[in-house]
Amino acid sequence: MVKYLVHVMVRHEVYSEYVDWLKNEHIPEMLAFPGFVGAELCLRKGGNLEASSKDVKVIYTLKDEDAMKVYMTEHAMKAREKGLEKFPGQFSAQREVWLETINFTSK
Repeated sequence: MVKYLVHVMVRHEVYSEYVDWLKNEHIPEMLAFPGFVGAELCLRKGGNLEASSKDVKVIYTLKDEDAMKVYMTEHAMKAREKGLEKFPGQFSAQREVWLETINFTSK
């Protein structure tokens, strides 16, 4: 499995609307791409009210490296543009791809 991590800093003024968009539109659209098998939306609670932004992380799971390559070459720019059009200048994102993960569970 491949993990695709997206760390987003969202301005306070649009945070609730941005999270709703992720939950109801963006993440479901991402999961419709070939090879995407799951997603986790991670929301930080609390934090500095003085800060201008809040953190959001989305961790997507893809079936393999080939699925990640197809996403990056065929779908990534269009998926990113939707957020940029809907929330211009209201967030910044950093992305990472982890090609190998080792899972542990409690006994």
